[in-house]
Amino acid sequence: MRVRGLIAVLALAGGLVLFGAEAPAFAYGDWNTNGVIDLDDYAQFSACLTGPGGGVGTGCDVFDFDADTDVDVFDFAAFQRVFGTSTPLEMVFISAGEFEMGDSFGDGIWVELPVHTVYLSPYSINTHEVTNQQYADGLNWAYGQGGLIEVTGGVVYKYNSGTSYPYCDTDSYDSGSCIVWNGSTFAVESGRENQPMVKVSWYGSAAYANWRSAMDGRTPCYDTTPWTCNFAANGYRLPTEAEWEKAARGGVPGHRFPWSDTDTIQHARANYRSYWSGGAPYYPYDTSPTDGYHPDFDDEGYPYTSPVAYFAPNGYGLYDATGNVREWCNDWYEMGYYGSSPYDNPQGPVSGTHRVARGGNWYDDAYSCRCAYRTGKTPDDRYYYLGFRLTLDSE
Repeated sequence: MRVRGLIAVLALAGGLVLFGAEAPAFAYGDWNTNGVIDLDDYAQFSACLTGPGGGVGTGCDVFDFDADTDVDVFDFAAFQRVFGTSTPLEMVFISAGEFEMGDSFGDGIWVELPVHTVYLSPYSINTHEVTNQQYADGLNWAYGQGGLIEVTGGVVYKYNSGTSYPYCDTDSYDSGSCIVWNGSTFAVESGRENQPMVKVSWYGSAAYANWRSAMDGRTPCYDTTPWTCNFAANGYRLPTEAEWEKAARGGVPGHRFPWSDTDTIQHARANYRSYWSGGAPYYPYDTSPTDGYHPDFDDEGYPYTSPVAYFAPNGYGLYDATGNVREWCNDWYEMGYYGSSPYDNPQGPVSGTHRVARGGNWYDDAYSCRCAYRTGKTPDDRYYYLGFRLTLDSE
């Protein structure tokens, strides 16, 4: 049910009705974060309504749908379309536009070059990496459906696939996993619930995207026979490499890391390993006063992950855009891909042997925490430092 009182704000545009305007793929107007866009959010939207040139005040940025720094009738059109809808997971909206992809500092190697302009359509992305608890919830849902997963020797596999498609490890197979399996139910080691899922393969990440899609009434993107992604489906998926980098950069071009006030990294900003040589950090852009792993998280046993959203977010509202865990992307990995990457919504090579993994992690040094850093892993790899977050296309 729409709120008839909302129509009053149309007077700001001389009665122009923008019912067909593009809206975010998810409900980015859940100001009180109760999971639904409702009358409480409308009240706050009205308080934030400033009109052109009015600026975005504290808390009002969640209603600035078109990211033009004010809340006006154009944002109302988007708000109207999402009113009464539920918010899936925790996501932020990334508006359409260009960005410069690649290493503009000359820090890396040729696989990060050339720097090239990429245009991306609007999309939404998780504010934080998928947590152990979220993944365990997905495992329990999938197990309850029957015919989706099975556990052999402490490893979760695609159902009836033998050992061809490992999804994730449990702690009975590898103590680096925080997932517990008692023969009928999946759980998380105490105290690790809100830390990012690790020891999960690309297959297990894509499968989780399908489970979450089905749980939220969306059409799954992945066909788990050839492991291809249907970008036309409205379900969750892994971000493309380009989507990941644009989101990680936080809307501010020309910076080495996800923040815009400095091009250096410290333990105060991210969970990573500061590599020192000769009594000082090896990399000139690493200014951490402490050597080695992050001192707040290196006494709990492997993995030395930190709770998601522990550090400050970037300009888009993403937490751990570098550090904590490296993240799977949808694309196949090709070292020289940037030389032939298309301008419009690149989706990576059509085939390969490795999948893209992006972002620094608790185990890696400052070099690997740069926004431009890229590498590939075989899709069945499962590491202490490798996790993922999900993306949703704009509808």
